[in-house]
Amino acid sequence: MTRYLLDTTFLIDYLGGSDDVRRFLEAHEEEEFATTAMNYKEVAVGLRLDDSFDPERLAAAFEWLDVVPVASDHALAASAFEADLYRSDDHTRRAVDAAAADLLIAGVADAEDMTVVTRNVDDFEPFVPVAEY
Repeated sequence: MTRYLLDTTFLIDYLGGSDDVRRFLEAHEEEEFATTAMNYKEVAVGLRLDDSFDPERLAAAFEWLDVVPVASDHALAASAFEADLYRSDDHTRRAVDAAAADLLIAGVADAEDMTVVTRNVDDFEPFVPVAEY
């Protein structure tokens, strides 16, 4: 069984009723789905910026989904990814700093043996398995 970690793009598109999200969920209905506390926070920020934040509504919308807290083993996995980026000539310090949330999400996926489901494939593909929807 594949375990999928749903990225923020997926969660936002789910709330928006995306057909791509619906098709992905239908095609993988026997699989396990989760997201991270970081992704959940990012969705909540967007809702607050739209003045549509309702914690009970948000919790109800994702009650079918496990929300994985970021733990020390996840942070350690992310630290390896971040160190690799800092060593790379392809990324500036500012770019690496901007990727901190995605690196933590990738750290969760790595430590929990999950595949990230996202539209932002390039943000995760160097680090963990990715599925695009």
